[in-house]
Amino acid sequence: MRKFLSPLILMLAAVHMIRAEGFISGSLQSSTNFFIRDPKIGAADLPHYDNYKIGTQAWLNLNYTNPEWGLEIGSRVDLFYNSIVQNPTQPFTGAGLGIFYIKKEVKDLKITGGYFYEQIGTGMAYRAWEERFLGIDNALLGGRLEYNVKDKLYLKAFTGVQKFRFQLQKQIVTGFNAESNLEIGKKVRLKPSFGVVNRSMDESSMNTIVSRIEAMDTSKRFVPKYNAYVFTFYNTLDVGDFSWYIEGAYKTKEALNGLDGNLFNDDGNILYTTLSYSRKGFGINLQFKRAENWQFRTSPNQILFNGLLSFMPPVPRQNSLRLPARYFANSLELRELAFGGEITFTPVKHLTFTLAGSEVRDLIFKPALTSHKNYFREAFAMAAWKPTKQLELELGFQYLRYNRVIYIGDGATDIDGYTPFAEIGYKINKKMSVRMELQYQSVKKDFGQWIYGLLEFNIAPHWSFAVSDMWNFKPNPDNLIPAGRNPNHYYSVFAAYNMRSVSFTLNYVKQVEGIVCTGGVCRFEPAFSGVKFGVTSTF
Repeated sequence: MRKFLSPLILMLAAVHMIRAEGFISGSLQSSTNFFIRDPKIGAADLPHYDNYKIGTQAWLNLNYTNPEWGLEIGSRVDLFYNSIVQNPTQPFTGAGLGIFYIKKEVKDLKITGGYFYEQIGTGMAYRAWEERFLGIDNALLGGRLEYNVKDKLYLKAFTGVQKFRFQLQKQIVTGFNAESNLEIGKKVRLKPSFGVVNRSMDESSMNTIVSRIEAMDTSKRFVPKYNAYVFTFYNTLDVGDFSWYIEGAYKTKEALNGLDGNLFNDDGNILYTTLSYSRKGFGINLQFKRAENWQFRTSPNQILFNGLLSFMPPVPRQNSLRLPARYFANSLELRELAFGGEITFTPVKHLTFTLAGSEVRDLIFKPALTSHKNYFREAFAMAAWKPTKQLELELGFQYLRYNRVIYIGDGATDIDGYTPFAEIGYKINKKMSVRMELQYQSVKKDFGQWIYGLLEFNIAPHWSFAVSDMWNFKPNPDNLIPAGRNPNHYYSVFAAYNMRSVSFTLNYVKQVEGIVCTGGVCRFEPAFSGVKFGVTSTF
């Protein structure tokens, strides 16, 4: 009995001492899918519908922070059981320590060891980040030093290897970043910055690349390099109501994946800039991006989200409504020329107009490639009116042209979509509110014609309910997808309960196949049918 009590007493004493000096915090996020087979919409003939039936994933964070010591310790446990988060068509099972780290501050120096997330500029040169429900977790395992020089110069250096699920990549990533903050007078501020990243290939990855090159025609062969370097320069200029951001990056020659699946040897470059003006009642934002051969991964043997070392900010508008968000132009690595702009103005009180447009093109214009010249085009208009404190109305329209072959890999080359939409919100009293969405979409070369309706009812601070239906009432008989040739309904019934720091959600949902995007990062997902249960908690 004494042998058991002694370690327990010591552990309790240590916990009491830690809590006395610092504090412990954490969070839990979990979701469980109950798969219900539905061949009518294409939710069938996959392992999770035919065999497993249930899949779940969870993330448990635990952090200890001691401001007096300048110390922070954190860890995260990841659980995946028949989960389709990593790959929507292939369930994955695995559990283990997702990340752990230790941070220590010594005056103006911050030292990090373990797993960490990092970004240089917009992320075009380097970005390690997590997007859980798209299966992205590119944390770096290694070390990082950060030094702040009187809030005028911020220096950062890091090195490590990228994680892949519960394993580690073998390629070594090393980076350096310097950001400055300069004031010229009272209304002018400059933030000139610089970054460099090196990726060093491992022997096994290089052997795979050499094998692929040797299988190519002799006229197209080349000698691959172990190291690739990225250099980026960026600056933010603020002058009064104007703000201008510009970033240009260059990548040295390395083996890249071509559209035909073969490797080629070339360098890469990218330019991204935004110009904005804002004052009371009026705002304008302009964007431009040019990218050529901007593939930067742990190795060219990696595809999709695997081994990503950079992030390309999207130019097209990221719509939140269901039907306007169905066709989004995710960034293209090899060749992309993108323009975008948005104007918001309030001519009278409680009335706001938003006008936006964007276009994505190929860098190369040839008569024989006219069908591929314009990849994406969107025109968007919306008016928001709030005549009373209780009532808010939104009316809008979206037109788009979308190249399904370029962004998805099949279907019609150019899809024209027309989507009018309306949203009504009414606050019944201090606790209760109701919201309704109505949308119509015509995409005759894809699924045909859609109607979407949603009704949401909220009782603050605990309850939220919603029902919706997305009805393909006039499908396209020539659709390549059999499930899209019939007038299918895609229902959803949702309920949420919030209790202090804990939230529970329950959703019965049928979802059409298509592009799913978060933060400008997109992937194609097959149709879904089933029940989703989620729990989120902070402590």
